[in-house]
Amino acid sequence: MPDLSLHHRPALSAAYCAAAQRSLETLLNCYCREVAIPEGQASVGPLFGQNDWPLALRCALASGHALHILLPRLDTRVVIAVEHDSPSGNYRYLSALYGKTAGHGWAMLDWRGLADLVIRDLAAKTGQPYNTELLAQIEDSVHVTATILEAPWANTVPSDPLQAYLDSEQSLTYGHPFHPAPKSRQGFSADDLRRYSPELRGGFPLHYFAVRHDAVTQQSTTGQPCSAILAQHAPPGLTVDDGYLLVPAHPWQARWLLDKPLIADAMRDGRIRHLGAQGKPYYPTSSVRTLYQPGNPYFYKFSLHVRLTNCVRKNAVYELEGALQVNRIMQRVLPELRGHFPGAAIMEEPAFLSVDLQDADTQLNRDITEGFGLILRRGFDDGNLLPGATPLLAGALFGNHVLGEARLAAILQQAAGHENIAPQAAMETWFSRYVQQVMYPVLYCYFAHGIVFEPHLQNVVIGLVHHQPAQVFLRDFEGVKLVAERYPADALPGVSQRAREALWYGREAGWKRIAYCLFVNNFCEAIHQLAAGQPAMQQRLWNVVRHHLQRYQSEFGCAESTPRIAAVLAGQPLPSKGNLTNRFLKQADRAADYAPFANPFVSGSLA
Repeated sequence: MPDLSLHHRPALSAAYCAAAQRSLETLLNCYCREVAIPEGQASVGPLFGQNDWPLALRCALASGHALHILLPRLDTRVVIAVEHDSPSGNYRYLSALYGKTAGHGWAMLDWRGLADLVIRDLAAKTGQPYNTELLAQIEDSVHVTATILEAPWANTVPSDPLQAYLDSEQSLTYGHPFHPAPKSRQGFSADDLRRYSPELRGGFPLHYFAVRHDAVTQQSTTGQPCSAILAQHAPPGLTVDDGYLLVPAHPWQARWLLDKPLIADAMRDGRIRHLGAQGKPYYPTSSVRTLYQPGNPYFYKFSLHVRLTNCVRKNAVYELEGALQVNRIMQRVLPELRGHFPGAAIMEEPAFLSVDLQDADTQLNRDITEGFGLILRRGFDDGNLLPGATPLLAGALFGNHVLGEARLAAILQQAAGHENIAPQAAMETWFSRYVQQVMYPVLYCYFAHGIVFEPHLQNVVIGLVHHQPAQVFLRDFEGVKLVAERYPADALPGVSQRAREALWYGREAGWKRIAYCLFVNNFCEAIHQLAAGQPAMQQRLWNVVRHHLQRYQSEFGCAESTPRIAAVLAGQPLPSKGNLTNRFLKQADRAADYAPFANPFVSGSLA
C-alpha cells in the first residue's frame, strides 16, 4: 500500500507530530462512530491474521487490545492498539496505525494516509466525488493545532473567578474529539492565527466605525437601543458627530469590510467613517468570534468571514432576528425555569445591531449587513453568578484530551478534600450534580415549552462553588430552535419568514438535537474524561444519568416526555451527529445526519 505509507520527510517539530497524531485519532474516532461501528466493520480483540501484523504493533498489544477495522469497499483493513473496547468509538490509542490493501504489505499510516482512505471510502459509499476540500480542512486543522502547541502553556489556573473563566475559554488546544477538522480556520493567515486565536492567549482592540444613523439597523429588548449600550462601553473619549452611531467590528472583519466597494462608496459620501483600532483589548473566547472584555457586562458576538470548522461565521439578518425572538421567549420562561431549577442560568442575547446601506444590489447589500452583524450576549454579574462561583467552560474539562483530563482531576481532588470523601465517591457526587444542573432545564424547556437548546460542550458553562457544580449557564441562541407545532407564525409576530424557517424544528428533529448534545456530545465525553480506563466507574456514572432521567420524569414528566424518556431507558439507540459525513457531503449543519449510537443504559456500553 505504498500510496498511504509515511514517506521520507524532513524532521518535523514535536508540536507538529503531536498535532498530527491527535488529528489521526479524531479522524479514527469519527470514522468508527459514523461508519465502521454502525456497519459492523470494527472489532476489538485478537481477531484473525494477527501473526502477520507488524512487530511494533504486536509489542504494543502486550498492554492493550487490537482495534481492527475493515474497509470492504476499498479491500483494505487497518489495525491499531487501543486500551479497551469502546462501543461509542471513544478509544484510547496505544500504537501507530497500520493499513493493508490486498496484494500489498502492511504500511504505517499518518493522518494524511488515513484521511485519504476515509475520503475514498466515503466517496465509494455515497457515490460522490473525492472531497479535496475536506482534505484541505483536515490539513489546516493539523497546522493550526501545531501552532497552538508551539506556544508556551500555563500549568496554573488563575485564582480570580473571571480570569479562570477566560482561561478556560482559551484552553481548547485540541478541539472537538469527534470532528474531522476541529481546528480548521480557513481564511486566517499565519499572522492572523497568532493574533486572533483564543488558544494563543492574545487580546486586541476593536475597530470602530462612525455610521450615519439612517444606515444602522438594530433591535433591543433592554429598554435602550443597542447603539446606546455600545456607546456606554466604548473607549473613553471616543465620540461621534451628531447623526452618527458607533459601530464596532472585529479587527479581521474590519479589514474584510474595508475591501468592499460598497464600503468605499459609503466612506466617500460620508455615510461611514473608519475610526481605526481603539481602546483596551478584547479577548477571543472558544468560538473565536465572540469577544470578552473584563468589566463589560456583555460579550460581543461578531461576524467573522472565516470558515471555522463547518461554517463561515457570519451573523445573517435572519439569525439576528432569531436570536432576539428567542430572547423574548426566554424572558417569559425564565422565572418559571428558575423556580424549578435555581441553578439554571441563560446567557441572554437581548440586542443586535448592523449596517444596512440600502443598496439596489441586494446581494452586495446583504454582504455588508451580514459583515457588520453584532449580537450582544449577557455576561456574568451579581444577578446571575452565584456568590463564590467560578464559571468554567464545560469543553475545557470534557473533550479537551489530556489537558482537560488534568484540569478535571485537579478539581475532583479539591472537591474530595473539601468534603472529606474518597476520590471515587467525589467523582460520582460531582458528576451527579453536574448532570442535574444541565439535564433538567434542557429537558424542561423542550417538553414544557418546545424550546430546543443545543447543550454541547462549547455551549455550557459550569458554575463551581467549593469545586462542585452549583449552576449551569446555557448559551448561544443561534443554536436554539423552536418546535414548529408550538410556535406557529402568529406566535412569532414581527419575525420575517426567513427567520421563522430557521427557528422552526419538528418535534423529532428537536429531540434528536437534544439527545445527541446531551447524552452523546456532553455526558459521554464527561464520563470518558472522568473515568478514563475505569470501565466499572464509567458504568456507575451512566447509572447516575439513568437515575436523573427517572427522577426528572417522576418530578416533571408530561405526556410528551413519557415515551421519549422510556425509549431511552429501554435501550433505544441514541442519535450521534455525523460531523465527518456532513463535512464530506458539504452540507449545512442543519442537514447533518445522525448515526445510531449504542445505548449505554442497557448495553453495558462504555464511554
